[in-house]
Amino acid sequence: MDVAYTIEPEPETISNISENTIWSKMSAILGESVIRDWFSTSKLHIENGVLNLQVPSKFLKDWIETHYLEVLNRIAASINLHEVNIQELAVFTTSPSMVPLNELSLPLDESMTFDSFVVGKANEIAFTAAKRVADEPGMFNPLFFYGDVGLGKTHLMNSIGWEAKRKNRSVCYVSAEQFMLYFIQALKNRDTISFKNDFRAVDVLMIDDFQFMSGKDSTQEEFFHTFVSLISQKKQLVISADKAPAALSRIEDRLKSRLGGGLVVNIHPATYELRLGILESKSNRQGLKIDSSILSYLAENITNNVRELEGALMRVLAYADFYKEDLTLEHVKNILSDVLKSTHTTLTIDVIMHAVAKRYEIDIQALCSSKRNSELVKARQIAMFLARSLTDSSLPVIAREFGGRDHTTVLYSLRKLEQKIETDMNLMYEIEKIKKELINK
Repeated sequence: MDVAYTIEPEPETISNISENTIWSKMSAILGESVIRDWFSTSKLHIENGVLNLQVPSKFLKDWIETHYLEVLNRIAASINLHEVNIQELAVFTTSPSMVPLNELSLPLDESMTFDSFVVGKANEIAFTAAKRVADEPGMFNPLFFYGDVGLGKTHLMNSIGWEAKRKNRSVCYVSAEQFMLYFIQALKNRDTISFKNDFRAVDVLMIDDFQFMSGKDSTQEEFFHTFVSLISQKKQLVISADKAPAALSRIEDRLKSRLGGGLVVNIHPATYELRLGILESKSNRQGLKIDSSILSYLAENITNNVRELEGALMRVLAYADFYKEDLTLEHVKNILSDVLKSTHTTLTIDVIMHAVAKRYEIDIQALCSSKRNSELVKARQIAMFLARSLTDSSLPVIAREFGGRDHTTVLYSLRKLEQKIETDMNLMYEIEKIKKELINK
């Protein structure tokens, strides 16, 4: 089904249009995944009122013309350009941060390497597995990462790709959607032999977002044979998805079995310490000195995923650069007020208490009572902890809501829970899961 794109005209003149402006508009209208999958190896420039888009292959040229030319023309018209011209250039220099591997592959991002990956309890197993596969292909085959968006799966796959490339191994890195579309194109062109040869000749094949093969029976059939061929040649496969192989819906059982036959690694949500470490690392790599209270505030409040966390940091830094002001915590709170507003205004202590009570199958009255059995104490401490971190409520307010306790009792409970979290990974993940469910309600 075609997507309808609404594009408002802008009062810009050709002389003040930058490439970044056009990329930003394309990303906003088409979506980041489309830009990543179909435009990341392209270059664009403006000449005589024409938007020239240069792509590295005939396949990409045909695909973009068929599926996106109309919307690109409308984007061009909205910024007073006459038309869009798509050119096939077999060889050209891409952005220094993006390096293409071959005609089929997504480019690798130079910022996503093992050295730039921040390791914590939530992702150390995935990191170690990725390093082993990069050093010794076939050690874990296939290597299957799963977890929610923005937790580092793509970063690890890029890191493996860079290491393989450094060792002169051929690499192909594509999304599941791209694999499917390449296959469909091969069927249309009656050239499946070339398709098979291209994908089965590489040393390392990496497929991102495998869940999008759900229900695509013919594509799954082709991928199964590609999988078997590569494994038999002792070539490395790396797969990522949002769920473990056994939990993927509408995927053939034989594929689930093969995918689960290697090493399956769950990448967990980042802890506070890991989020803070990521912010410090990103700031240091860019040579920026940011007050620790600001980084701590971001790490405490942007908890959904690392991508959102880094996006919030970039937004804050862009503001500071534009207005040429020194950042203060109050500045940051104002800049991100719209991002954080929904969490702090829609979540109440009552909502949190009901969510925790439901999670642990206890009565809401018991949560607020003086009863002290271990399961009840655990649930009560978690509810207090979430009330403190997800709302603007003070300790006295939280204490009052939990049966009229003294605020020092709440403080003691919070400290006890924080001590447990430091040594109990399962408890930490349990709390992060409840927090995510609350935030995404």
